[in-house]
Amino acid sequence: MADQELERYVRQMRWRLERTPISRRGFMWASAMSATAAFLAACSGGGGTTSAAPSAAASSAPSAAASPSGSAVAEQSFTVPPDIEKELFMYNWGDYVDPNNMKQFQEVFGVEKFTYDTFANNDEMMAKFQGGAVGQWDICCPTMNYVPAMRDQNFIEKIDPSKIPNLKYINKAFKGQWWDPTDEWSVPKDWGTTGISVRTKDVKEEVKTWRQFLDLVPQYSGKVVFVDSPDDVFIAPLKANGYSLNSDVKAELDKAREELMKVAPHILALDSDQYNTKIETEEAVLGLTWTGGILELRDKPETADVVYNIPEDGTVFWLDTWVLLAEAPHPIAAHAWINFIHEPQQQALETETNQYATPNDAAKEYIDPKMLADPAIFVSDEVLAKLEPQKDNSGIQQRADIWEEFKSKIGQG
Repeated sequence: MADQELERYVRQMRWRLERTPISRRGFMWASAMSATAAFLAACSGGGGTTSAAPSAAASSAPSAAASPSGSAVAEQSFTVPPDIEKELFMYNWGDYVDPNNMKQFQEVFGVEKFTYDTFANNDEMMAKFQGGAVGQWDICCPTMNYVPAMRDQNFIEKIDPSKIPNLKYINKAFKGQWWDPTDEWSVPKDWGTTGISVRTKDVKEEVKTWRQFLDLVPQYSGKVVFVDSPDDVFIAPLKANGYSLNSDVKAELDKAREELMKVAPHILALDSDQYNTKIETEEAVLGLTWTGGILELRDKPETADVVYNIPEDGTVFWLDTWVLLAEAPHPIAAHAWINFIHEPQQQALETETNQYATPNDAAKEYIDPKMLADPAIFVSDEVLAKLEPQKDNSGIQQRADIWEEFKSKIGQG
């Protein structure tokens, strides 16, 4: 057994040596209430268009040094479709794919151009397709609750499972769920939570609940960052008052509005991509964030005081997915990418880069045990019980109106 553990450790280290950490991002949204308890328990290991640096890097010709490591390429065997296209167009969250994986994909599969375009949130993504952008990209990464709407509006196509044999590694808890009961329209990518980030060297008060967080925002006026995501932001005022984060009750949403208008003038920015940088530089000392980009700060001496709390009064569970877009110009390359990214070693690199939990069971062999034991990523059963799944709230006009008013008052104190 000792020899096996040593071999595993050496194998991990060899393919990790050359990887370079990047900024990361994640998002939310999740399943319906009925399937949540069993689904989450099974998942336990114990998310405007911007110019993207990964796009520029990935679109250039890859070099051998760009892969995670030479040994990783040598140890793995990839089946390259003989008729694969020379291009791949991705529409995704900012900094949400490890650039080494993109470059290795290009190198191994002969994809000469890898275009990586970004969106800030699911609503922006949907608006783009509703505006006629169908056929512009090959693959996209919506949060799972958007999959049914994308299917119904003919924005995505069925995935051919015969071209993605690595689907065998996906935990069965993620299969046959309400957003894709036949597992034909999406492939799980990452899952995680929305919570509270704190620079404890600056914030001495306890911040373990949404109530405590909201009450402290005025005290740290101008040094608080929120992710630019309406459904994430609504979590704080609704859960702080004991309501469901999916509430559509007028009186409860009125209360949420009151809370949000109270804190809006004190917020530095709504930022889904660089909130971690604001926390790192102490431009912000409090944040309503995801784990992406935050957890790595704990390992740096200069930012070791950073804490990510999953609020005790509850929060959301989200999962992002890969989908094949309708009229994809490069469908063969798209399928090849999804299969490639779920190779256990590639998926482990994604997990360690993005710092979100993986739905790929085989990838866990290559993930640092410290990360697997991190309760902020692979949460405990006790925390799982407090996670509430997100419903589709996009059609609730009162929420939309509150969000627009809230945005208009950011930093207007």
